[in-house]
Amino acid sequence: MTSETMICKHRNGPVVLVSRPIGFTFPLSYAYLAGYLREKHEDVRVLFKPGRKHIPALVKEIMALDPLIVGFGNLYPELKEIGEIIGMLDKAGRRFPIVIGGQMVSPIPEFAVTVTGADFGVIGEGEIVLWELVKALRDGRDPSTVKGLAIRQGNQVLLTGPGEYIQDLSILPSIPYDLFPEEKWLMIGRWYAENAFQPHWRLKDRVINIHGGRGCPFTCNFCYHHSKPRYRPVPLMMQEAAEALERFNGNMLYFSDDLVMASPNRARQLVEGIRSLNRPVEYSMSARFDILHKIDDGLLQELKNSGCRTMGLGVESGSDRMLKVIGKNVTADMMKFDLERLRKTGILPSVSIMVGQHTETMEDVEASMDFVRETVRDNPNINYAFTITTPFPGTALYNLIMKNGHLRDHKEFYDRYFAGRSEWNQIVNLSEMSPEQVAFSHKKILEIYNEEKRKKLKRAVIVLEKSQGILNRAVYILRKYRITRMIPEKLDSSYSFILAGLEKHRLRLRGIG
Repeated sequence: MTSETMICKHRNGPVVLVSRPIGFTFPLSYAYLAGYLREKHEDVRVLFKPGRKHIPALVKEIMALDPLIVGFGNLYPELKEIGEIIGMLDKAGRRFPIVIGGQMVSPIPEFAVTVTGADFGVIGEGEIVLWELVKALRDGRDPSTVKGLAIRQGNQVLLTGPGEYIQDLSILPSIPYDLFPEEKWLMIGRWYAENAFQPHWRLKDRVINIHGGRGCPFTCNFCYHHSKPRYRPVPLMMQEAAEALERFNGNMLYFSDDLVMASPNRARQLVEGIRSLNRPVEYSMSARFDILHKIDDGLLQELKNSGCRTMGLGVESGSDRMLKVIGKNVTADMMKFDLERLRKTGILPSVSIMVGQHTETMEDVEASMDFVRETVRDNPNINYAFTITTPFPGTALYNLIMKNGHLRDHKEFYDRYFAGRSEWNQIVNLSEMSPEQVAFSHKKILEIYNEEKRKKLKRAVIVLEKSQGILNRAVYILRKYRITRMIPEKLDSSYSFILAGLEKHRLRLRGIG
Protein backbone atom coordinates (compact mmCIF):
# COMPACT_ATOMS: atom_id res chain seq x y z
CA MET A 1 0.00 0.00 0.00
CA THR A 2 1.42 3.42 -0.95
CA SER A 3 0.38 6.94 -0.15
CA GLU A 4 -0.71 7.51 -3.75
CA THR A 5 -3.58 5.06 -3.38
CA MET A 6 -4.90 6.74 -0.24
CA ILE A 7 -4.90 10.44 -0.98
CA CYS A 8 -8.70 10.75 -1.28
CA LYS A 9 -9.80 8.18 1.34
CA HIS A 10 -11.04 8.94 4.88
CA ARG A 11 -10.77 12.67 4.34
CA ASN A 12 -13.10 13.45 7.26
CA GLY A 13 -11.51 11.13 9.82
CA PRO A 14 -9.52 12.22 12.88
CA VAL A 15 -5.76 12.46 13.11
CA VAL A 16 -4.59 9.70 15.45
CA LEU A 17 -1.23 9.93 17.23
CA VAL A 18 0.07 6.84 19.02
CA SER A 19 2.50 7.59 21.85
CA ARG A 20 4.67 5.23 23.82
CA PRO A 21 3.18 4.44 27.27
CA ILE A 22 3.55 7.21 29.81
CA GLY A 23 6.05 5.92 32.33
CA PHE A 24 8.07 8.57 34.11
CA THR A 25 7.73 11.74 32.08
CA PHE A 26 5.14 13.73 30.17
CA PRO A 27 5.28 13.08 26.37
CA LEU A 28 5.87 16.68 25.32
CA SER A 29 6.69 15.79 21.70
CA TYR A 30 3.23 14.35 21.14
CA ALA A 31 1.67 17.20 23.12
CA TYR A 32 3.15 19.83 20.81
CA LEU A 33 2.16 17.89 17.68
CA ALA A 34 -1.38 17.55 18.98
CA GLY A 35 -1.48 21.15 20.21
CA TYR A 36 -0.36 22.53 16.86
CA LEU A 37 -3.00 20.50 15.02
CA ARG A 38 -5.66 21.62 17.47
CA GLU A 39 -4.78 25.25 16.83
CA LYS A 40 -5.51 24.48 13.19
CA HIS A 41 -8.93 23.14 14.28
CA GLU A 42 -8.08 19.50 13.65
CA ASP A 43 -9.76 16.59 15.43
CA VAL A 44 -6.83 14.89 17.19
CA ARG A 45 -6.87 11.70 19.22
CA VAL A 46 -3.89 10.49 21.26
CA LEU A 47 -3.61 6.78 22.01
CA PHE A 48 -0.94 4.99 24.03
CA LYS A 49 0.86 1.80 23.12
CA PRO A 50 -0.04 -0.93 25.62
CA GLY A 51 1.99 -4.00 26.55
CA ARG A 52 2.74 -6.41 23.72
CA LYS A 53 -0.13 -8.78 24.44
CA HIS A 54 -2.63 -5.90 24.19
CA ILE A 55 -1.40 -4.58 20.82
CA PRO A 56 -4.28 -6.36 18.94
CA ALA A 57 -6.76 -4.29 20.99
CA LEU A 58 -4.87 -1.11 19.98
CA VAL A 59 -5.10 -2.15 16.32
CA LYS A 60 -8.86 -2.65 16.64
CA GLU A 61 -9.24 0.74 18.32
CA ILE A 62 -7.31 2.48 15.54
CA MET A 63 -9.32 0.74 12.80
CA ALA A 64 -12.60 1.68 14.51
CA LEU A 65 -11.68 5.38 14.49
CA ASP A 66 -11.53 5.35 10.67
CA PRO A 67 -8.74 7.97 10.74
CA LEU A 68 -7.44 10.34 8.13
CA ILE A 69 -3.89 9.39 9.13
CA VAL A 70 -2.11 7.67 12.01
CA GLY A 71 1.22 8.87 13.41
CA PHE A 72 3.90 6.97 15.32
CA GLY A 73 7.36 8.01 16.36
CA ASN A 74 10.03 8.51 18.94
CA LEU A 75 13.48 7.01 19.47
CA TYR A 76 15.28 4.29 17.54
CA PRO A 77 14.56 1.49 20.06
CA GLU A 78 10.86 1.69 19.12
CA LEU A 79 11.43 1.28 15.38
CA LYS A 80 10.90 -2.48 15.21
CA GLU A 81 7.79 -2.52 17.39
CA ILE A 82 6.21 0.25 15.33
CA GLY A 83 6.92 -1.72 12.17
CA GLU A 84 5.17 -4.74 13.72
CA ILE A 85 2.11 -2.65 14.61
CA ILE A 86 1.96 -1.26 11.08
CA GLY A 87 2.12 -4.84 9.79
CA MET A 88 -0.84 -5.77 12.00
CA LEU A 89 -2.80 -2.76 10.72
CA ASP A 90 -2.06 -3.88 7.16
CA LYS A 91 -3.43 -7.35 7.93
CA ALA A 92 -6.52 -5.74 9.46
CA GLY A 93 -7.13 -4.04 6.08
CA ARG A 94 -6.12 -0.47 6.78
CA ARG A 95 -7.10 2.09 4.18
CA PHE A 96 -5.39 5.12 5.69
CA PRO A 97 -1.77 6.32 5.53
CA ILE A 98 0.73 6.08 8.36
CA VAL A 99 3.38 8.67 9.17
CA ILE A 100 6.37 8.16 11.44
CA GLY A 101 8.77 10.71 12.90
CA GLY A 102 11.33 11.50 15.55
CA GLN A 103 14.93 10.37 16.00
CA MET A 104 14.04 6.98 14.53
CA VAL A 105 13.38 8.67 11.19
CA SER A 106 15.27 11.94 10.69
CA PRO A 107 18.84 10.61 10.21
CA ILE A 108 17.76 7.57 8.12
CA PRO A 109 14.41 8.50 6.51
CA GLU A 110 14.52 6.17 3.49
CA PHE A 111 15.40 3.16 5.61
CA ALA A 112 12.91 3.99 8.39
CA VAL A 113 9.85 4.17 6.15
CA THR A 114 10.94 1.08 4.20
CA VAL A 115 11.66 -1.16 7.18
CA THR A 116 8.45 -0.20 9.02
CA GLY A 117 6.11 -0.09 6.03
CA ALA A 118 5.05 3.46 6.84
CA ASP A 119 3.83 5.67 4.00
CA PHE A 120 5.41 8.92 5.18
CA GLY A 121 8.36 9.89 7.35
CA VAL A 122 8.75 13.37 8.83
CA ILE A 123 12.34 14.61 8.67
CA GLY A 124 13.26 17.02 11.47
CA GLU A 125 10.76 18.76 13.73
CA GLY A 126 7.23 17.72 13.05
CA GLU A 127 4.61 20.31 13.99
CA ILE A 128 4.48 22.29 10.73
CA VAL A 129 5.34 19.37 8.44
CA LEU A 130 2.66 17.12 9.95
CA TRP A 131 0.06 19.88 9.66
CA GLU A 132 0.95 20.50 6.02
CA LEU A 133 0.63 16.77 5.33
CA VAL A 134 -2.74 16.59 7.09
CA LYS A 135 -3.95 19.61 5.13
CA ALA A 136 -2.89 18.03 1.83
CA LEU A 137 -4.72 14.81 2.67
CA ARG A 138 -7.86 16.70 3.71
CA ASP A 139 -7.81 18.62 0.43
CA GLY A 140 -7.05 15.56 -1.68
CA ARG A 141 -3.77 17.06 -2.88
CA ASP A 142 -0.57 15.25 -3.79
CA PRO A 143 1.50 14.94 -0.57
CA SER A 144 4.73 15.22 -2.55
CA THR A 145 4.16 18.99 -2.55
CA VAL A 146 4.78 19.00 1.21
CA LYS A 147 8.37 19.72 2.21
CA GLY A 148 10.10 17.73 4.94
CA LEU A 149 8.82 14.26 4.01
CA ALA A 150 10.12 10.88 2.97
CA ILE A 151 7.35 9.29 0.89
CA ARG A 152 7.37 5.56 0.24
CA GLN A 153 6.33 4.74 -3.31
CA GLY A 154 6.60 1.01 -3.80
CA ASN A 155 10.28 0.12 -3.55
CA GLN A 156 11.35 3.74 -3.93
CA VAL A 157 11.40 6.60 -1.43
CA LEU A 158 10.88 10.21 -2.48
CA LEU A 159 12.49 12.95 -0.37
CA THR A 160 10.65 16.25 -0.71
CA GLY A 161 13.40 18.54 0.60
CA PRO A 162 13.91 20.46 3.85
CA GLY A 163 10.73 21.18 5.77
CA GLU A 164 9.68 24.14 7.87
CA TYR A 165 10.08 24.16 11.62
CA ILE A 166 9.15 26.55 14.41
CA GLN A 167 12.08 28.95 14.58
CA ASP A 168 10.61 31.22 17.26
CA LEU A 169 9.78 28.92 20.18
CA SER A 170 7.70 31.63 21.83
CA ILE A 171 4.88 30.61 19.47
CA LEU A 172 4.79 26.95 20.46
CA PRO A 173 1.18 25.81 20.90
CA SER A 174 -0.54 25.39 24.22
CA ILE A 175 -0.28 21.89 25.66
CA PRO A 176 -3.60 19.98 25.30
CA TYR A 177 -3.46 18.39 28.74
CA ASP A 178 -6.92 16.87 28.32
CA LEU A 179 -5.48 14.36 25.82
CA PHE A 180 -2.99 13.01 28.39
CA PRO A 181 -4.51 11.37 31.51
CA GLU A 182 -2.99 13.16 34.48
CA GLU A 183 -2.98 10.03 36.63
CA LYS A 184 -0.42 8.63 34.15
CA TRP A 185 2.10 11.51 34.11
CA LEU A 186 1.57 13.82 37.08
CA MET A 187 2.81 11.50 39.84
CA ILE A 188 6.31 10.87 38.52
CA GLY A 189 7.52 10.58 42.10
CA ARG A 190 5.34 7.53 42.61
CA TRP A 191 6.89 5.83 39.57
CA TYR A 192 10.35 6.34 41.06
CA ALA A 193 9.19 5.26 44.51
CA GLU A 194 7.97 1.98 43.04
CA ASN A 195 10.83 1.39 40.59
CA ALA A 196 14.01 2.99 41.90
CA PHE A 197 15.66 3.69 45.21
CA GLN A 198 17.21 7.13 45.09
CA PRO A 199 16.53 10.44 46.83
CA HIS A 200 16.10 12.59 43.74
CA TRP A 201 12.34 12.09 43.41
CA ARG A 202 9.70 11.80 46.13
CA LEU A 203 6.48 9.84 46.43
CA LYS A 204 4.32 12.96 46.64
CA ASP A 205 5.94 14.83 43.77
CA ARG A 206 3.35 16.23 41.38
CA VAL A 207 5.58 17.05 38.44
CA ILE A 208 4.98 19.58 35.68
CA ASN A 209 7.17 19.28 32.59
CA ILE A 210 8.39 22.58 31.17
CA HIS A 211 10.00 22.88 27.76
CA GLY A 212 12.57 25.63 27.36
CA GLY A 213 14.50 24.94 24.21
CA ARG A 214 15.46 22.71 21.31
CA GLY A 215 18.77 21.70 19.87
CA CYS A 216 22.22 21.75 21.43
CA PRO A 217 25.31 23.75 20.43
CA PHE A 218 27.69 20.99 21.49
CA THR A 219 28.92 18.00 19.49
CA CYS A 220 29.35 14.91 21.67
CA ASN A 221 30.13 11.99 19.38
CA PHE A 222 27.32 9.77 20.71
CA CYS A 223 24.55 12.35 20.46
CA TYR A 224 22.20 13.29 17.61
CA HIS A 225 20.81 16.77 16.93
CA HIS A 226 19.11 17.89 13.75
CA SER A 227 18.56 21.61 14.32
CA LYS A 228 20.28 24.68 15.68
CA PRO A 229 19.72 25.57 19.35
CA ARG A 230 16.75 27.81 20.11
CA TYR A 231 15.35 28.86 23.47
CA ARG A 232 11.97 30.00 24.76
CA PRO A 233 11.77 33.24 26.72
CA VAL A 234 11.95 32.42 30.43
CA PRO A 235 8.95 34.66 31.35
CA LEU A 236 6.82 32.67 28.90
CA MET A 237 8.04 29.40 30.40
CA MET A 238 7.18 30.64 33.89
CA GLN A 239 3.72 31.76 32.80
CA GLU A 240 3.07 28.28 31.44
CA ALA A 241 4.51 26.74 34.60
CA ALA A 242 2.36 28.89 36.88
CA GLU A 243 -0.82 27.91 35.05
CA ALA A 244 -0.01 24.20 35.11
CA LEU A 245 1.12 24.26 38.76
CA GLU A 246 -2.19 25.86 39.70
CA ARG A 247 -4.30 23.57 37.52
CA PHE A 248 -2.71 20.33 38.75
CA ASN A 249 -1.62 21.45 42.24
CA GLY A 250 1.98 20.76 41.27
CA ASN A 251 4.98 21.07 43.54
CA MET A 252 7.86 20.11 41.21
CA LEU A 253 9.06 21.33 37.82
CA TYR A 254 10.98 19.17 35.40
CA PHE A 255 12.85 21.09 32.70
CA SER A 256 12.93 18.54 29.90
CA ASP A 257 15.31 20.30 27.49
CA ASP A 258 18.51 18.65 26.35
CA LEU A 259 20.29 21.57 27.98
CA VAL A 260 18.11 23.94 30.00
CA MET A 261 21.08 25.60 31.73
CA ALA A 262 22.79 26.60 28.50
CA SER A 263 24.81 29.43 30.08
CA PRO A 264 25.31 31.22 33.42
CA ASN A 265 23.05 33.99 32.13
CA ARG A 266 20.30 31.47 31.37
CA ALA A 267 20.73 30.03 34.86
CA ARG A 268 20.27 33.52 36.34
CA GLN A 269 17.11 34.04 34.29
CA LEU A 270 15.71 30.71 35.49
CA VAL A 271 16.36 31.61 39.13
CA GLU A 272 14.59 34.93 38.73
CA GLY A 273 11.71 33.33 36.84
CA ILE A 274 11.15 30.60 39.42
CA ARG A 275 11.19 33.16 42.22
CA SER A 276 8.37 34.99 40.43
CA LEU A 277 6.03 31.98 40.69
CA ASN A 278 3.08 32.27 43.06
CA ARG A 279 4.00 29.14 45.00
CA PRO A 280 7.21 27.52 46.24
CA VAL A 281 8.43 24.69 44.00
CA GLU A 282 11.40 22.42 43.60
CA TYR A 283 12.79 21.51 40.21
CA SER A 284 15.07 19.25 38.18
CA MET A 285 17.27 20.58 35.43
CA SER A 286 19.94 19.43 32.98
CA ALA A 287 23.39 20.98 32.55
CA ARG A 288 26.91 20.34 31.29
CA PHE A 289 30.00 20.37 33.46
CA ASP A 290 31.72 22.98 31.30
CA ILE A 291 28.79 25.33 31.92
CA LEU A 292 28.43 24.41 35.59
CA HIS A 293 32.13 25.21 35.97
CA LYS A 294 31.43 28.79 34.85
CA ILE A 295 28.71 29.31 37.45
CA ASP A 296 30.08 30.87 40.62
CA ASP A 297 29.27 29.60 44.10
CA GLY A 298 26.84 32.45 44.73
CA LEU A 299 24.68 31.64 41.72
CA LEU A 300 24.86 27.93 42.48
CA GLN A 301 23.54 28.63 45.97
CA GLU A 302 20.79 30.77 44.47
CA LEU A 303 19.78 27.83 42.27
CA LYS A 304 19.48 25.68 45.38
CA ASN A 305 17.63 28.35 47.34
CA SER A 306 15.13 28.83 44.51
CA GLY A 307 14.28 25.11 44.62
CA CYS A 308 16.81 23.22 42.48
CA ARG A 309 16.69 19.73 43.94
CA THR A 310 18.45 17.68 41.28
CA MET A 311 20.74 18.33 38.32
CA GLY A 312 21.32 15.92 35.43
CA LEU A 313 24.88 15.86 34.08
CA GLY A 314 26.85 13.65 31.72
CA VAL A 315 30.16 12.46 33.16
CA GLU A 316 30.58 9.82 30.40
CA SER A 317 34.16 8.96 31.40
CA GLY A 318 36.72 9.48 34.14
CA SER A 319 39.53 9.47 31.56
CA ASP A 320 40.72 12.84 30.28
CA ARG A 321 41.71 11.22 26.98
CA MET A 322 38.22 9.80 26.48
CA LEU A 323 36.59 13.10 27.40
CA LYS A 324 38.44 14.66 24.46
CA VAL A 325 37.42 11.82 22.14
CA ILE A 326 33.77 12.23 23.14
CA GLY A 327 33.82 16.00 22.74
CA LYS A 328 33.58 17.18 26.34
CA ASN A 329 35.27 20.47 27.22
CA VAL A 330 36.25 19.36 30.72
CA THR A 331 38.69 17.20 32.65
CA ALA A 332 37.96 14.58 35.28
CA ASP A 333 39.33 16.86 38.00
CA MET A 334 37.01 19.68 36.92
CA MET A 335 34.02 17.34 37.18
CA LYS A 336 35.08 16.08 40.62
CA PHE A 337 35.46 19.68 41.77
CA ASP A 338 31.95 20.59 40.60
CA LEU A 339 30.35 17.44 42.02
CA GLU A 340 31.84 18.47 45.36
CA ARG A 341 30.34 21.94 44.92
CA LEU A 342 26.93 20.38 44.30
CA ARG A 343 27.29 18.24 47.44
CA LYS A 344 28.13 21.26 49.57
CA THR A 345 25.25 23.21 48.07
CA GLY A 346 22.78 20.35 48.58
CA ILE A 347 21.85 19.78 44.93
CA LEU A 348 21.54 16.09 44.10
CA PRO A 349 23.47 15.04 40.97
CA SER A 350 22.20 12.43 38.52
CA VAL A 351 25.01 11.43 36.18
CA SER A 352 25.97 8.86 33.55
CA ILE A 353 29.07 6.96 32.44
CA MET A 354 29.50 4.86 29.30
CA VAL A 355 32.00 2.14 28.47
CA GLY A 356 33.05 0.88 25.05
CA GLN A 357 33.68 4.31 23.54
CA HIS A 358 35.77 4.82 20.41
CA THR A 359 39.42 3.78 21.08
CA GLU A 360 38.70 3.22 24.80
CA THR A 361 41.18 0.99 26.64
CA MET A 362 41.06 -0.84 29.95
CA GLU A 363 43.23 1.95 31.34
CA ASP A 364 40.52 4.45 30.40
CA VAL A 365 37.82 2.31 32.00
CA GLU A 366 39.90 1.98 35.16
CA ALA A 367 40.01 5.80 35.31
CA SER A 368 36.20 5.78 35.16
CA MET A 369 36.07 3.19 37.94
CA ASP A 370 38.36 5.33 40.07
CA PHE A 371 36.15 8.34 39.33
CA VAL A 372 33.08 6.46 40.57
CA ARG A 373 34.84 5.24 43.72
CA GLU A 374 36.06 8.73 44.66
CA THR A 375 32.84 10.60 43.94
CA VAL A 376 30.52 8.09 45.65
CA ARG A 377 32.75 8.02 48.72
CA ASP A 378 32.42 11.80 48.81
CA ASN A 379 28.67 11.76 48.16
CA PRO A 380 26.69 8.49 48.26
CA ASN A 381 23.59 10.38 47.11
CA ILE A 382 24.95 10.68 43.56
CA ASN A 383 22.73 8.68 41.23
CA TYR A 384 24.80 6.97 38.51
CA ALA A 385 23.61 5.28 35.31
CA PHE A 386 25.96 3.09 33.27
CA THR A 387 25.64 2.24 29.59
CA ILE A 388 27.55 0.52 26.81
CA THR A 389 28.22 2.94 23.96
CA THR A 390 25.67 2.55 21.18
CA PRO A 391 26.36 4.46 17.93
CA PHE A 392 22.78 5.38 17.00
CA PRO A 393 21.99 6.73 13.51
CA GLY A 394 22.71 10.41 13.09
CA THR A 395 25.64 10.48 15.50
CA ALA A 396 29.31 10.96 14.68
CA LEU A 397 29.95 7.43 15.95
CA TYR A 398 27.39 5.99 13.54
CA ASN A 399 28.98 7.83 10.64
CA LEU A 400 32.32 6.45 11.77
CA ILE A 401 31.22 2.80 11.80
CA MET A 402 29.79 3.17 8.30
CA LYS A 403 32.82 5.03 6.95
CA ASN A 404 35.26 2.49 8.39
CA GLY A 405 33.26 -0.49 7.20
CA HIS A 406 32.34 -1.89 10.62
CA LEU A 407 28.84 -2.41 9.18
CA ARG A 408 27.59 -2.57 5.60
CA ASP A 409 24.39 -0.55 5.90
CA HIS A 410 21.44 0.57 8.05
CA LYS A 411 19.84 -2.86 7.82
CA GLU A 412 22.83 -4.59 9.39
CA PHE A 413 22.75 -2.18 12.32
CA TYR A 414 18.98 -2.73 12.65
CA ASP A 415 19.36 -6.52 12.61
CA ARG A 416 22.12 -6.45 15.21
CA TYR A 417 20.31 -4.00 17.45
CA PHE A 418 17.05 -5.96 17.52
CA ALA A 419 18.53 -9.49 17.41
CA GLY A 420 17.15 -10.70 20.72
CA ARG A 421 19.12 -8.01 22.46
CA SER A 422 19.27 -7.65 26.21
CA GLU A 423 19.18 -4.17 27.70
CA TRP A 424 22.89 -3.53 27.12
CA ASN A 425 24.38 -5.35 24.17
CA GLN A 426 27.37 -4.05 22.30
CA ILE A 427 26.27 -3.51 18.71
CA VAL A 428 29.69 -2.57 17.33
CA ASN A 429 32.96 -2.68 19.25
CA LEU A 430 34.65 0.68 18.68
CA SER A 431 37.02 0.31 21.63
CA GLU A 432 40.51 -1.12 21.90
CA MET A 433 39.15 -3.79 24.23
CA SER A 434 37.68 -7.18 23.37
CA PRO A 435 33.87 -7.51 23.46
CA GLU A 436 34.28 -9.62 26.60
CA GLN A 437 36.29 -6.87 28.27
CA VAL A 438 33.63 -4.29 27.42
CA ALA A 439 30.87 -6.47 28.90
CA PHE A 440 33.00 -7.16 31.98
CA SER A 441 33.75 -3.42 32.41
CA HIS A 442 30.08 -2.51 32.24
CA LYS A 443 29.23 -5.08 34.89
CA LYS A 444 32.23 -4.23 37.07
CA ILE A 445 31.68 -0.47 37.20
CA LEU A 446 28.09 -1.02 38.32
CA GLU A 447 29.31 -3.39 41.04
CA ILE A 448 31.83 -0.78 42.21
CA TYR A 449 29.09 1.86 42.39
CA ASN A 450 26.80 -0.37 44.46
CA GLU A 451 29.67 -1.52 46.69
CA GLU A 452 30.80 2.03 47.44
CA LYS A 453 27.23 3.07 48.23
CA ARG A 454 26.86 0.15 50.63
CA LYS A 455 30.09 1.10 52.37
CA LYS A 456 29.14 4.75 52.68
CA LEU A 457 25.43 4.56 53.48
CA LYS A 458 24.20 3.55 56.89
CA ARG A 459 23.21 -0.08 57.14
CA ALA A 460 19.65 0.94 57.95
CA VAL A 461 19.32 2.55 54.50
CA ILE A 462 20.32 -0.70 52.79
CA VAL A 463 17.83 -2.67 54.90
CA LEU A 464 15.05 -0.21 54.11
CA GLU A 465 15.77 -0.34 50.39
CA LYS A 466 15.80 -4.14 50.36
CA SER A 467 12.53 -4.14 52.30
CA GLN A 468 11.00 -1.76 49.80
CA GLY A 469 12.14 -3.96 46.92
CA ILE A 470 10.41 -6.96 48.49
CA LEU A 471 7.29 -4.89 49.11
CA ASN A 472 7.20 -3.58 45.53
CA ARG A 473 7.51 -7.10 44.14
CA ALA A 474 4.76 -8.42 46.42
CA VAL A 475 2.33 -5.67 45.45
CA TYR A 476 3.16 -6.22 41.76
CA ILE A 477 2.26 -9.90 42.09
CA LEU A 478 -0.94 -9.12 43.99
CA ARG A 479 -2.03 -6.70 41.29
CA LYS A 480 -0.99 -8.87 38.34
CA TYR A 481 -2.53 -12.12 39.48
CA ARG A 482 -5.36 -10.66 41.57
CA ILE A 483 -4.70 -13.10 44.39
CA THR A 484 -5.92 -10.79 47.14
CA ARG A 485 -9.42 -10.07 48.37
CA MET A 486 -8.36 -6.57 49.32
CA ILE A 487 -10.13 -4.02 47.14
CA PRO A 488 -7.70 -2.10 44.85
CA GLU A 489 -8.33 1.24 46.57
CA LYS A 490 -7.49 -0.18 50.00
CA LEU A 491 -4.41 -1.96 48.64
CA ASP A 492 -3.11 1.23 47.03
CA SER A 493 -3.85 3.27 50.14
CA SER A 494 -1.97 0.86 52.40
CA TYR A 495 0.90 0.59 49.91
CA SER A 496 1.23 4.38 49.66
CA PHE A 497 1.21 4.74 53.43
CA ILE A 498 4.05 2.24 53.81
CA LEU A 499 6.04 3.74 50.91
CA ALA A 500 5.74 7.20 52.46
CA GLY A 501 7.09 5.93 55.76
CA LEU A 502 9.99 4.12 54.12
CA GLU A 503 10.85 7.18 52.03
CA LYS A 504 10.82 9.49 55.04
CA HIS A 505 13.27 7.27 56.95
CA ARG A 506 15.52 6.72 53.91
CA LEU A 507 15.86 10.46 53.26
CA ARG A 508 16.56 11.16 56.93
CA LEU A 509 19.22 8.48 57.08
CA ARG A 510 20.77 9.82 53.86
CA GLY A 511 21.01 13.25 55.47
CA ILE A 512 18.44 14.86 53.16
CA GLY A 513 15.76 17.14 54.54
